[in-house]
Amino acid sequence: MAAATDRQLLTHSRQDAFKRCRRRAWFSYELGVRPVEDAKALRMGSAWHDALEMLGNGEHIDAAYSKLYQTYINLGAFAPDYERAEELAYEFETIARLLYGYAWRWADDELEWVACEQSFQIPLVNPATGKASQTFMLAGKIDGIVRRDGRLLVMEHKLLSEDLASDSKLWDWLKIDSQITVYMLAARHLGYAVEGVLYNVTRKPTIKPTPIPVLDDDGLKIVVDRDGNRVRNKSVKPKKSCDLCRGAGVVGEKYEDCPCTYGSWRQTASAEDGYTMLTRPMTHEEWGEKLTADIGERPEFYYARHEIARLDQDMDEYQRELWDIAKAYREAQRSNAFYRTAHKDTCGFCPYFGLCTSGWNAGDSLPEQFTIVEDIHPELSR
Repeated sequence: MAAATDRQLLTHSRQDAFKRCRRRAWFSYELGVRPVEDAKALRMGSAWHDALEMLGNGEHIDAAYSKLYQTYINLGAFAPDYERAEELAYEFETIARLLYGYAWRWADDELEWVACEQSFQIPLVNPATGKASQTFMLAGKIDGIVRRDGRLLVMEHKLLSEDLASDSKLWDWLKIDSQITVYMLAARHLGYAVEGVLYNVTRKPTIKPTPIPVLDDDGLKIVVDRDGNRVRNKSVKPKKSCDLCRGAGVVGEKYEDCPCTYGSWRQTASAEDGYTMLTRPMTHEEWGEKLTADIGERPEFYYARHEIARLDQDMDEYQRELWDIAKAYREAQRSNAFYRTAHKDTCGFCPYFGLCTSGWNAGDSLPEQFTIVEDIHPELSR
């Protein structure tokens, strides 16, 4: 019998790639080819999970913030000579503000953390015979096990872009999502009598950093014309006499020499007139303040917790499905049958579409937007 360490790991991500398109699974899990652009999403997700893990372990939020800050310092954020420093600084500020908003949003939600970040490698069992696969182990990582209202639940963290409203399709999709079914199977195998899943979702902001008007010494915005000259409002009609200015000695022989005739500085741009307001980029600190204000005004936009149930019959059905997936995957490996699932409604969203249609073969040089990774299951080692 093969040792557990000799068996391949079948994670939910690997199953999902194979079900979507065998060629996609071949690129990603057989060859280890990954899009470089995935790095930002993975980096943010990993940083977010690390911070929530610390909170789940009972550490103070300031400690989680400090670790997050050090992570981004190590990545190059705030380094004056690093070309991506500002991008990373904005990213850090986004996660940090979401983190403090998260702690504020759920301060009164009573949860007891039973376990945190539980990695698992458990037998993949044939439901018909009860025998374990000699090829695959079912693997993954459970974000947490919590007790809520006396019931044990799997806690699943997500940092997503989807709408979190009660009528969002996200919640309907989760009713049939296999990932949380895997985690329930694993939790029960590990000895936790979980009754469902608490889906703990934080939404990425849809607002963006905005330009900040440049101000003069008097705190007024600066608007210039096409030639770069500062623009005033229309002239004020001079009074019959301007005793104030005359008393200050600034009025000449003619009323038009009086500063009152010039009007105040213009404060708004006008594309029609060719007037442009001078602006500067928003600093990452200013972006953080803007995000915090938005979180405070609409916390339900950013945070949601939703319980997802799984019946025993759902678990049994998925175990049968999982065994069939594993058999099909193994057969694909044996016969090199990683064929394409080509469809106009899916291929355009696949990160491997360009590579797949370019005639690229294993061993060829990869385009610069792709790389080969050593660890095909990075989610297990974070």
